[in-house]
Amino acid sequence: MIASTETAAAEPDTAYDLDRLERAVSALIDLTERARAENQRLRAELAARGQRIQTLESDLRHANQRRQDAIKRVDDLIAQIEQLDAELGRAEK
Repeated sequence: MIASTETAAAEPDTAYDLDRLERAVSALIDLTERARAENQRLRAELAARGQRIQTLESDLRHANQRRQDAIKRVDDLIAQIEQLDAELGRAEK
């Protein structure tokens, strides 16, 4: 009789422990699912930002090339003006 009383007394504790364990496991599963979803969202955001960076770098290279082309054209125009100025100076003498 003592053994059955001890078993009956231990069963509510065991049931409580199992309920607690189930709640803890459920909470961990929920946390894991949220973390995976957040991870997926962040990876997608990172990929989008990486794509945006590539686009901006390409735009920057293009703008730098256009700037270099403009500088060369301005330098050529200045050289032509200086040449014309020199020719005019010689013609006046």
